[in-house]
Amino acid sequence: MYRDDLAWIHHTGFSEFAESAAPGVIALLRKHAVRMVVEMGCGSGVLARELTGAGFEVHGFDASPSMIAIARETAPRARFDVARFDEAEIPPCDAIVAMGEVLNYGNFDAVRRLVAKAPARLLLFDVAERGSYPPYDERRVGGDDWSVIAIKESDGTHLTRRVLLFRADGRRDEEVHHLELYDRAALTAILRDHGFRVTIRRSYGTRRLPKGHAVYVATRRDRT
Repeated sequence: MYRDDLAWIHHTGFSEFAESAAPGVIALLRKHAVRMVVEMGCGSGVLARELTGAGFEVHGFDASPSMIAIARETAPRARFDVARFDEAEIPPCDAIVAMGEVLNYGNFDAVRRLVAKAPARLLLFDVAERGSYPPYDERRVGGDDWSVIAIKESDGTHLTRRVLLFRADGRRDEEVHHLELYDRAALTAILRDHGFRVTIRRSYGTRRLPKGHAVYVATRRDRT
């Protein structure tokens, strides 16, 4: 997923979400006295850049080598490694952040494993929930030298996102992404079973998420 062309297009054309959500993320991290952040699904490093600029230490992980290559240039003060969120060797940290449907790219068991091994006292992430996407949606967007057709199909519990991309020099590529959509009660139960208090929100600060998406703020009950 997110090979060279799509990684570059995502960075140049779709960084607005991370940029606009960053102040809300920073406020939450400061509220919980966080210093060291592990970012799962860090993408091209836009949030990591904002976090290191605000004084946080950041170690980012992403399954895409192409994304990690961009991230190392975008946020040179952060550390980055290639790994899926459920396979990464998580270093000691105060918070784990996963922004932008990152956990939907795994499955329920993968999320359970992440929560079970999380060394952090704060988990901050957003997910697309069941029923959040219509059965079919097709959209086309473009930039100076690229265009993308995104075709989404959902049965209410899973989403298939087919991405067709075109570059001005004639290059074309296609990626198919499979996401699992989560039940709120089941996800909340996993977090509580592993000692977290859970608050569910619709936004990172002033950056509101689309309908059917939720921000989870989970804090350890046995830690301050």
